[in-house]
Amino acid sequence: MRAGAGARYAQIELSLIPTVILSDDRQAATERLIAERGWRGVTPEAVWAMPSFFVGDVAQIAATMVERRARYGFSYYVFSDAQAEELAPLLARLAGQ
Repeated sequence: MRAGAGARYAQIELSLIPTVILSDDRQAATERLIAERGWRGVTPEAVWAMPSFFVGDVAQIAATMVERRARYGFSYYVFSDAQAEELAPLLARLAGQ
């Protein structure tokens, strides 16, 4: 992507619509996600490394989002209105970054 954009890359806005699963039991929540999606041979660690999947508690997800934003150059994340109330603590934490 960066190579194709050349000098314009810094001007491009990149958004991401992530899958966010808040849970105090990251392992179990990730295993449920894998089962629900029918993914075979996918480990929780592989899901945690996917740029658009965030599973864990508020602190884990916020830190990962900040890190991935810096690594991949995302300008912003787009969240579903259906998750607005559930994600309010995460959004409040990110607003303080």
